[in-house]
Amino acid sequence: MDPTTLLASLFNYVLPMLPAKYAAAASVIGSFAVSTCALIAYFWPRPAAGSKLLPLYDVINKLGLNGKHAANADDAVAQPPATISQDKKS
Repeated sequence: MDPTTLLASLFNYVLPMLPAKYAAAASVIGSFAVSTCALIAYFWPRPAAGSKLLPLYDVINKLGLNGKHAANADDAVAQPPATISQDKKS
């Protein structure tokens, strides 16, 4: 199942049960958490492979919605660049 569809169905199920002031507070806290994780992910270079901080780094990148969109400089260096091969036929 698509994560967006899952979240939408979860919100449609849970939000009618919450009073408006609690739903607003949850929305603000959730937005703050995502923004904070995105800011941390922007400045935090990827730890070395096997580091104890790597799982935390992955969680922060996922919460900050940083997957393959705003790769850190160290992350981009760690992956080899994609090459496009063109066959020239004469």
